[in-house]
This record gives sequence, C-alpha cells and structure tokens, in this order.
Amino acid sequence: MRAERKRRGLMVYELEWSDRVWQAVEQLARMQAETLTDQQAAQVGALFPQWQAGMSYQAGARIADGEGHLYRVVQSHTSQAGWPMDSTPALYTPLGVTAEDPDAIPEWVQPTGTQDAYQTGDKVRYAGEVYISLVDGNVWVPGTDGLWQKADSTEE
Repeated sequence: MRAERKRRGLMVYELEWSDRVWQAVEQLARMQAETLTDQQAAQVGALFPQWQAGMSYQAGARIADGEGHLYRVVQSHTSQAGWPMDSTPALYTPLGVTAEDPDAIPEWVQPTGTQDAYQTGDKVRYAGEVYISLVDGNVWVPGTDGLWQKADSTEE
C-alpha cells in the first residue's frame, strides 16, 4: 500500500497492483471454498466468515471460529455472545477437521434434520470405533445395518 501526503494532516492511501491482485486471489478463494466438501472446507476454515455475535445465520451456512475451526449452522438464528459455537450443538455442528489436524475424524453428533445429516462417505467416531456413512441424509446411530459400515484400520 502506498501513502501520499496531500496536505497537512491528510494522507491518501492507494492500493498497489500487488495488493489488488492479492485481494482478487482472496476473493476467488472465498468463492471457490463454497463449493468444497465439508472435509475439504475444514482444511481452509479461515476462508469462511468468522462467527460474530449479533449476526443472522441461516441453517446450512458454514462459519469459522476465531481459530479457523469450521462449523455448520444447524438452525437459523441470530447469534448471541452467550451462545459459543463449541458448546451449543443445537445451533452449530463442528465439521471436525482443522488445518492443524486435517486427518481428524469428528465424533458422531445426532443430526437434528436433513440440514446436518451425514452424507455418503462421511466418517465419524462413535463408541470408540470409526464408521462410514453408506447413504446420503443419514441421521441414524452408527452401527445401524445398511446405513453405516465400521471402518477397518486402513480407512481411519
């Protein structure tokens, strides 16, 4: 960024070409991040809007906490300071994979509906085991025949 003094007490800032390019790359990355699967998106959580109190969030939206951990909004609401993302599962479902641990498998959380149901191929931990969802829209407990498959040790 380049600064130029126009007159006493007045500075004018202009973006240099490299700053404009960087802004365009960041905008493109944010647009592309919307098309990623949850596991892919969780690896680049900082590209998603950061949670703020007093914001209106729609069910299904993905938002990040201050550390870049990604969550899915379970039900539409206006956020409040007393409702932290990591302790309000009725409002936010952690996506479980972070930049620090991209191979993490999240603990199973009972979905509240189709908006946060597990999809084919999603992996979860339940009762000390890793399970893979065999169907889209899976809201059943891991281990349910025909809906979940226990992962072998090579799939964890």
